Parts: sequence; C-alpha cells; structure tokens
Amino acid sequence: MIKPLTSLRFVFAFLVFMSHMNLFLHEEPGFLWHLFREGYAGVSFFFMLSGFILAYTYQQRLIEGTATVRSFYVARVARIYPLHLLALLASLFFLQFFVHPSAGDFGELAINTLLLQSFIPGQEFLFNSVSWSLSDEAFFYALFPVIIFSTVRDRRRGALTLWSLLGIGIVLSAYLLRNNPWEHWTLYINPLFRIFDFVLGIALYNLCRWWESRHPQQRHYTRLEWLALLLLVAAYCLAFFIPVSFRRSVWYWLPMGLLIASFYFHRGTLSRLLSHPLCVKLGEISFAFYLFHYLVIQGVRIVLHHLHLSLPLAGEFVVALVTNVAAAYIAHQYIEQPLNRLIRKRFSS
Repeated sequence: MIKPLTSLRFVFAFLVFMSHMNLFLHEEPGFLWHLFREGYAGVSFFFMLSGFILAYTYQQRLIEGTATVRSFYVARVARIYPLHLLALLASLFFLQFFVHPSAGDFGELAINTLLLQSFIPGQEFLFNSVSWSLSDEAFFYALFPVIIFSTVRDRRRGALTLWSLLGIGIVLSAYLLRNNPWEHWTLYINPLFRIFDFVLGIALYNLCRWWESRHPQQRHYTRLEWLALLLLVAAYCLAFFIPVSFRRSVWYWLPMGLLIASFYFHRGTLSRLLSHPLCVKLGEISFAFYLFHYLVIQGVRIVLHHLHLSLPLAGEFVVALVTNVAAAYIAHQYIEQPLNRLIRKRFSS
C-alpha cells in the first residue's frame, strides 16, 4: 500500500461528491459553481491511479510468472463486484423497479449487472448512475494483462503506435467535438477513449521506476509534492476558462500524472501528513464512498421530504456527507473486505 495515494483517493471521491451536490446549483454558472461542478475531474484521477497501482502491484509478478492471469482477474472481481451488486440492489428500490418491471427493464438490469453499460450511449446512467465508471474499469482490467505483455514486456511497435494514435485521436476529438451532443459520452464515458487514462497510469509507474533507478539520492520530494499540488489546483481553477470537451480528460493528464508520481515516492512532508491513519482509513473506504454517494444524496432528500424537514442546501450537504461516510465505513468493514477475502480464497487457486 502506498499510503499517500490511498489517502488521496478519498480527496478525489469527495470532489465527485461535490460535483453531484453543488452548493451553488441554483445560481448562474460562475466561478463558485465551477469549483463544485468540476469535481467530476476526480474520475480522471481514479482511472490514471488504477493503471498506476495495478502496474505497481501486478506488472512484475505477471511478467515473472509469480502471479497468474487467473488470480489477477479473480482479485479484480473480488474488488468491485460485492459493492457493485449491493449498490445496484439499493438502486432498484429507489427506482421502484419491482413494481411493474418489463422485459426491457430486465435487459437493462443485465447490462448493468455485467458492467457493460458504458459501451451503450443512453444506458450509462441507469440504476446506480456512478457505476458507469466501474464499467470502464472492468474493461481496463480485462485488457491489463494484454497491455503488460504486449506494451511493457515485449514493447511491440504496433502496440506503442496504437496508444500514441489513440492519444492523438482523443486530443483531436476534444477539439472537433466542442459543443457537440456526442462530446460527453465520447470523451468522458466511452471506455475505448478512457482507457488512455489507464494506460497513462501504467506508463507513469514505469517512468517512476526509471527515475528511482537513476536518482536514488533525490532529496527534493517535499518541493515536488507542493509543485504537483499547486499545479493541480491551478489547472482545476483555470479549467473555468477551458472548453468542457478538453476538461473531460485531456486537460488533467499532466497535473494528475505529476500528483500521482510525486506522492508515489512518499518521502516528502505532505506524504507524511497523508500517511496519518485517519487519512489512510478514509482512503480505504473511498470506493464505497464513491459508489454509494449518489444513492445517499437521493436517500437523504427523500427522508427529509417525508419528514417535512426543510434544510438549506448546505445542511443537506453535511447530512449527506456524514451519512455517506458512515455507510461507506460499514460497507467497507462488513461487506467489501470479508467478501473480497472469501472470493479470492475460493477462486484464486
């Protein structure tokens, strides 16, 4: 476990929470509205970090044969499916799915259960809407061993060319799809494009390994951490002036990458702060926090409505945040971790 990166996961999950509970939602889209709405950039961090951490954990083991592809896939299923299915079940009650379901409803449920929804425009936000990113992640996981063997181990020219062309294609698409109705799905949801964030994470990990081997006595990690943090804050604020099509992913490649790389070394002052047990625990529950947060926001509003309680938006924000942290902790401790261990023990051998 790289403790600072684990802790940062909660920070970016919180940003996504902010984007779905904008305290300035009823005002004109000004700068404060932007600070909350732009929280969706946290997804770019998750995709890039996912590639980085999987390369850190599995790359050498897969290449050397000390881990099998089967054990990798079992570990990925054990990681995401217990909470995915729980959140999906909860969403069915919110949608009153069982009242008058049709054959089409069951078809959509099957697509969501199998995490295929992000491939189908118009289907991506059904049921637990945020699970579209899990659909992308499942696709990344499926291709991870292929990427490692073809691109990292064998360095096949065709694979390297493919990733280079994909990156160029995303940049061109961000330019050509400005103010286009297809821009959101193509650049933000589409797993065939978003896998580039994941591959950037893998490349970043290998770059960090190379840097460590060349500069083992580097001592300026605190400066690097502050630089990375300030660059990300600047990019986040300046995004207010950048077309949305670029902000879906392209705009954050550099600042997110530098942030992940700087805290990977975990030798600076900020890393020591982020390694505090409370920060790490929040990072550990961040997956559950992210996966349940939209359902919790809906649930809090429904409960307040039925109790005839009227809270200001800031009050709803605090109630939803506290409720979601508590729910995430319970889900992580008593569902995610036990089922993860059970699935891995049962199917890895």
